[in-house]
Amino acid sequence: MMQEEHKDKAKLIYLSAMLLGAVCFIAVYGTRVLNPTYDAWLLGRGDLTQHYLGWCFFRRGAWTFPFGLTYGLAYPDYSSIIFTDSIPVFAFLFKLLSPVLPETFQYFGWWGLACFMLQGLFAAKILDELCVGRLQTLAGSFLFILSPVVIEKMFRHTALGGHWIILAAIYLFVRHRKIYTDVGKTALYWGLVGAYIGSVHMYFLPMCGAFLCGFVLCSLLKKGTLKAKTSYLLPGVAFVLGLFVCTYLFGGFSTRAEAGSNDLGEFSFNLNGFFNAKGYSRFLPSLTTYHDGQYEGFAYLGLGVYVLLAVALVYCIHTVILGIRTGKRKIDGELVLYGVMYVLMSVGLILFAASPEVTFGDRLLLILTDSSTLTHYWGMFRSSGRIVWPVCYLIMIGVIVCNDRLFTKKHIATAVLIVCVILQIFDISGKLQSQRRAFAGERTYETPLESDVWTRLLAHGGFEHIVWVSHNIDNNDIMHMAKYAYDNGLTMNNFYFARGINVNENTKKSLENPDRSCIYVFRSDETQGIEGYGLNLYEADNYIIGTVDEID
Repeated sequence: MMQEEHKDKAKLIYLSAMLLGAVCFIAVYGTRVLNPTYDAWLLGRGDLTQHYLGWCFFRRGAWTFPFGLTYGLAYPDYSSIIFTDSIPVFAFLFKLLSPVLPETFQYFGWWGLACFMLQGLFAAKILDELCVGRLQTLAGSFLFILSPVVIEKMFRHTALGGHWIILAAIYLFVRHRKIYTDVGKTALYWGLVGAYIGSVHMYFLPMCGAFLCGFVLCSLLKKGTLKAKTSYLLPGVAFVLGLFVCTYLFGGFSTRAEAGSNDLGEFSFNLNGFFNAKGYSRFLPSLTTYHDGQYEGFAYLGLGVYVLLAVALVYCIHTVILGIRTGKRKIDGELVLYGVMYVLMSVGLILFAASPEVTFGDRLLLILTDSSTLTHYWGMFRSSGRIVWPVCYLIMIGVIVCNDRLFTKKHIATAVLIVCVILQIFDISGKLQSQRRAFAGERTYETPLESDVWTRLLAHGGFEHIVWVSHNIDNNDIMHMAKYAYDNGLTMNNFYFARGINVNENTKKSLENPDRSCIYVFRSDETQGIEGYGLNLYEADNYIIGTVDEID
């Protein structure tokens, strides 16, 4: 009876944490972004536009196998919905429903809402599993829901706002002692985590993979028969299988996207990252970094968490002194095992994030490796600084638990935590307000393609493809062009992909044998030799447009 009552109360806390996530999302981003037919807020916004237009072209394209491919963005080659970061699982589901959906449809606001709610859910599950009081569990969920590392990515690199996947992996590890012998269930759970990673964003792989490795290793180190130990590998097998199947189905292995990178380290984690506010704090300044791109290693914890860190330090000192006074020498081996594993996972994640050059501020401390081959393939995760995010959550979990354990009177622990949550929210309130100003208000999109040439092209008719000739695609220009192409039923030969697709050969062939169905777009500052292609040329805004036939 008591157990059933506890389950009912726990479910109420979980539901409350999810509702808290929804309230926080609406408070920060408003409700307009939830309107599926309102897409102006997604346009002219860099990566956010990339995600939305990736979905638009994928939706319009014919069904293929694997399911996540479209030829609309790298024509005549296929590109994958994975490499536009358009949240593949949502793109697939809504493409299935496309016949009954309005012509303009976006799901990114609802993805954000779901992420905030699931962030609250898994935060509450973790804290409840660690026997933190119910009010503390609910209050502590605030720190996870409004974590600066979530706010930084939501509606910037939108798929990476799904930090609940990280918390799901942490939750499975936290529950290890209770569930590791039920190999069937644990294999299912880890298989789902792998599938979520393949269906959302590949950068969650090393983050969640660290906790999978810890889970399997702890299982193998427990007592048991050889047969049982062998079966403990099944969660790892299921994880890899779920990841591989979903990545394959969404076309991750079916394009010429370049997986590796030679600039690993440019976007790494700087060891001052936990304290580098980067404009998020009302109290703490931005700190210098070794590389300009180390903003990807943003890991600011917040002033409220820093106060809880001080509380945690008091708890640790108090525990040591108490152990010395009482003469307690018995060591819980299982507790030591988990403690060592948490340390190993944290250190491993930090080193991965800092790879391959460990830096502090504007100083280079050491180089982990100078192998060009290793760093090239390691460069699949070239924005390696992101890999530190799970450590932020482990710190938050640790300080909340220490605060709970320090005070024998739980209402004091709850009061301290609530004060720290309020301090945390006030500390980052300036950034929260700027997010609200950016997204809650109504926005309109005005294309910069204002020349009458664009209208004349449409009036002429017969065009099917836009050939972007420039090699410079890391800017908004190509996305304005892609919006024009999508609105008028044209394909693109190139786009701003998360992993580049080398289309130089196709572009060269197209220029050598110009096609009357193509609109050739040259940047006005890259027109050397343009007359040699035998095209009719027209100035349009900042571009030179070339066509085989003369347009009226």
